[in-house]
Amino acid sequence: MRRADFASDAEYYRAHRRAFLLAQELGCTPAEAERRIKAEEARLRDIAAQHRLDARLNAPLAPGMPELRHTPAWDAPWMMQE
Repeated sequence: MRRADFASDAEYYRAHRRAFLLAQELGCTPAEAERRIKAEEARLRDIAAQHRLDARLNAPLAPGMPELRHTPAWDAPWMMQE
């Protein structure tokens, strides 16, 4: 944890306290707790990115356009009439 990574001293000390309290709770060093916090934040960012991607992929094609996602299968029996 470097001070240059934070916008203010208060932010730095809040992060340090959070890591220290987690280290006490888990019984590990503050550096290990900090790595665990960073890993959890990265996991949450990945989940948020996946949700944004899913929302973009499942969005309607255009406002007012009918949905094409729920079209019948091409091998449906009623399509094989000829």
